[in-house]
Amino acid sequence: MRTRAGARVSSLRTLLALCWLLMLSGCANLDLNITPRSPIEAATNHWQGRLAVKVASEPPQAFSAQFTLQGSSAQGSLSLTSMLGMRLATLRWGESSATLQTPTELLQFNSADAMVAHSMGTPLPLAAVFGWLQGEAASAAGWAVDLQDLPAGRIRAWRLAPDAAAEIRIILEPG
Repeated sequence: MRTRAGARVSSLRTLLALCWLLMLSGCANLDLNITPRSPIEAATNHWQGRLAVKVASEPPQAFSAQFTLQGSSAQGSLSLTSMLGMRLATLRWGESSATLQTPTELLQFNSADAMVAHSMGTPLPLAAVFGWLQGEAASAAGWAVDLQDLPAGRIRAWRLAPDAAAEIRIILEPG
């Protein structure tokens, strides 16, 4: 014969198991709509996702962040945040100037390329990056790009010359 305490424990376990199963089945049925943007959709000039840059300098440098990129290589903005959502920097550029704003300073540059080189620790082919995001295998001196995973929202580019080796990895997320 079961005691009342034993029956309560059994009922509680059954209830918890049922809740757990309902949560799991709810997660399995979620439509997260995580389909990468096609190059045609990317023509809106707005991208977001994760960015990682590695530079084989002395000492080696590595940088990763969440990003939101808008515009073009001629005029645009790039916001970088930590994985915890803390704003790291905002880069803005136009035809004749560029600014880099961090939580502690505001820096002015003569060009977007100079600003990107300062903020990322290496020169990056900004015009080519915009082409890559739109699915174009745009060339940049000393750089190679792998766009085969772009339909899955992934881009990988690397520099072999003339400076230290560098690698850029971009994972696009739906906007």
